[in-house]
Amino acid sequence: MTKKFPFAKSTLTDPLEASLEVGEALSNFPIKGGFGIVYVTSFFAENLNVILETLKEKTGISAWSGGVGLGIIANELEVFDQPAIAAMIIDIPKNSFQILGSISTKEEFETSKAQACSFASPQGAALCITHIDPSGDPSGHGLTSFPAELSSAADLFLVGGLTSGQNAMPAIDSGGAAAGAATGVLVALDQNISTGVSQGCTPIGPVRSARTAGVGVLSHLGEESAVRALIKDLELSEQAGPNELRAALNGIHIAFPIKGADRQDYLVRNITGIDLAKGLIGVAEAAEDGAAVFFCRRDKKTASNDLKEMAHNAAKRLKASARGAIYISCLARGPNLFGPNNEEIAIVKDAIGDDVPVLGFFANGEIAHNRLYGYTGVLVIFG
Repeated sequence: MTKKFPFAKSTLTDPLEASLEVGEALSNFPIKGGFGIVYVTSFFAENLNVILETLKEKTGISAWSGGVGLGIIANELEVFDQPAIAAMIIDIPKNSFQILGSISTKEEFETSKAQACSFASPQGAALCITHIDPSGDPSGHGLTSFPAELSSAADLFLVGGLTSGQNAMPAIDSGGAAAGAATGVLVALDQNISTGVSQGCTPIGPVRSARTAGVGVLSHLGEESAVRALIKDLELSEQAGPNELRAALNGIHIAFPIKGADRQDYLVRNITGIDLAKGLIGVAEAAEDGAAVFFCRRDKKTASNDLKEMAHNAAKRLKASARGAIYISCLARGPNLFGPNNEEIAIVKDAIGDDVPVLGFFANGEIAHNRLYGYTGVLVIFG
């Protein structure tokens, strides 16, 4: 029988007591080595140093990464609005991973790229589990460009997300809180790993070429004004007023297909405003003239079916039984989309095995391969 990764959680309200409970539970497993991943809700954002010291002392594991989440995934539970800690030991050989140095400056970014190149060079590529505090700018070129810059430096396949919280939302490294920084772990591809991304959106109209009227403003889609194209795709009357349009916009977003993707892939962005008189639509993306875009709808049924298919396919690609998984989902998913009864993580557990421990958090943005997504779920399964 395949040994599962050590996993533990606590919802005790005192940070020291909670970390002791998690650390002692983990210490009961026969841990050979590896590294730890830990996520905490924002109630414990100011207590990360004591939490990490406690976990290291109790487990004997010195290498850690993780972050703060407004909500975290603790195996079968989606925990919001209360103190919580969840941790997992990724029990793999010492030479199969490296903790990526904390990145908060351009100089540290260059150092980390060199580290990643050195680690990945024997196999030509590597996995990187990364957590980024969105209050910072680790590369100096903006958060949206960070995944692509780090990935291209050493042919890394990134998985992770932007931390989230009520106030402070630091990432976590082996020393504790890493405010405004990116942290992570490099993992060799000779480990049995499978990944997947669930979009959960349905196109409601054709792909059109965009014209812009400033940063984040679409003026035309194809030969029509952006608003007229939206009204047509929503199957509304051309005389639709603001109230009718507002009601029809529930769950509607703008998607940007990704050029050269090896599967149907796209980035989903929010509609930030509509000017009916001028026919303009605001979007949370610096689109360029000629960009391909389409409108899409996000709903529970579509998201559930897509997540089920993605998780099942990821599990099938493993060459052995699953030992543990990391699942990072968008804050707009979870109870906000799937319902209040841990329904999103239940789909994942059903697909990969109810006995497989799952650790994760709800992110401000999700990272897969070399892109920063929105409204997605990113899964990593270890075999």
